[in-house]
Amino acid sequence: MQVLGDIPRLNARRYPDKKALIMDDDDITFRQLDLGANSLAQGLLTLGVKPGDKVAIMAQNCLEFPIIVFAVAKCAAVLVPINFRYEKNELVYVINNSEPSVLIYGPEFTSLVHAAKAEFSDSVQRLAIADTAPAEDTGMRDLMAGSSDSDPAIAVNPDSAAMIMYTSGTTGFPKGVLYSHAAYLAVYAGLVIEGDLSHRDITMVALPLFHNGGLNALLHPTLMMGGTAVIMAKGFDPDKILSAVDRYGVTLTMWVPTMLAMLVNHPAVTGFNLTTLEKIWYGSSPISPNLLKTSQDVFQAQFYQWYGLTETGMNSILRPEDHTRRSQCTGRETFNAELRIVDQNGQDTPLGEVGEIISAQKPLGMIGYNKMAAETKKTIRDGWIYTGDLARVEGDGYFTVVDRLKDMIISGAENIYPKEIEDVLSSHPDVREVAAIGIPDEIYGESVCAVVVTKSDCPMDEAAVIDFCAARLARYKKPKKVVFMSELPKNAAGKVTKNVLRAPFWADREKHI
Repeated sequence: MQVLGDIPRLNARRYPDKKALIMDDDDITFRQLDLGANSLAQGLLTLGVKPGDKVAIMAQNCLEFPIIVFAVAKCAAVLVPINFRYEKNELVYVINNSEPSVLIYGPEFTSLVHAAKAEFSDSVQRLAIADTAPAEDTGMRDLMAGSSDSDPAIAVNPDSAAMIMYTSGTTGFPKGVLYSHAAYLAVYAGLVIEGDLSHRDITMVALPLFHNGGLNALLHPTLMMGGTAVIMAKGFDPDKILSAVDRYGVTLTMWVPTMLAMLVNHPAVTGFNLTTLEKIWYGSSPISPNLLKTSQDVFQAQFYQWYGLTETGMNSILRPEDHTRRSQCTGRETFNAELRIVDQNGQDTPLGEVGEIISAQKPLGMIGYNKMAAETKKTIRDGWIYTGDLARVEGDGYFTVVDRLKDMIISGAENIYPKEIEDVLSSHPDVREVAAIGIPDEIYGESVCAVVVTKSDCPMDEAAVIDFCAARLARYKKPKKVVFMSELPKNAAGKVTKNVLRAPFWADREKHI
């Protein structure tokens, strides 16, 4: 396999009648997936889509989504997956930044798309997934029905862009990451080999398909190997998730820590047959030691922790055997990645010290940011992608992510890593979630604020939180302020949006540290 379109093409030959995709009571075989992608690709060509053109998709998880992805790949066009949680201004921003010639949208977004279209900088052809399309739009099924199902046989350069995947936007407007076919296939190879994925696996995809976690960490590696993907609908319902594991015999999935917490605390979790679930991948945000231990006890599966960015793909793994002797570490580089941890001068950081993770651009990294030459130059330097993540060198190739460079709190010239505070508070039996942020301090520049979500029926006050930290952390690290919330704001990847938490505290400040 050299390009994304090879995934359905080759597996239609290898596993023609095997179920490639399952969603609720519907399924699609590998042959049907390939023929559907061919028909849609032929239809897109009749709409004037050319190699290098952009095709955007805004849709909730559905069986049509993978067909669209592979159809765009077969046209040598560039897919632009759009976050289905976007409001009008965000949709307009992404459309005008990526400039697609076609926008394919699900039925839930008809009103939003039509409300936003007047603000698109260029004319965009609209293709509706719904059975009935608005009069001025084209129906996707009608387009496919009138098209040949033969492979378009367009030569696709493996080094050309396959997608523009927008970052999750935890620090402002998202950046469009251009990623090549070859880089994606290299990422998939790392996931398959280090994650022990095979054609026998039945993989649950409960993450959004517009996001790297759902599309490029789970769906595509599974399909590449000839496995079966069980696609879950929008929203994370523990009952439906556990029922689907039981019903379909799911063997592998990826759940972010927030999802794991919801599942292990579900009162009926022991009432489902979960014995088929052999491998649980997790990542995207830090996991507390208590949650990891509880999850291992509940699911009795092998756990794999992944680390990576939209810009780098998944490039680090903590395998099951590492969880016994390196459980506090984030992981070590995958077999086909190269990572370094460097200081501000670009020199390798000594054992036990903290530096920034940088990742070799080849073979796993991005081409660059779409229309953002200055940001690309700032992020990619001498063939290395600077991640903005801070990690401690642990030895033997292992490292531990301590925080985001932008999230680090500097108080009185002391570097404070929020994750350390979050780990301490997560061990409190009454705390469900916590985020530590830096807020203005007239003397020290910044001080620590803990934003806490307590478990139901477990009231806490500010003094209790501060005292708990004071007994376990150096004095300068303990929170000076505590805010209680019913839930923490998160993006589609399940990451806490700390910029949202910080914003009220810095709103009246000329300088935001």
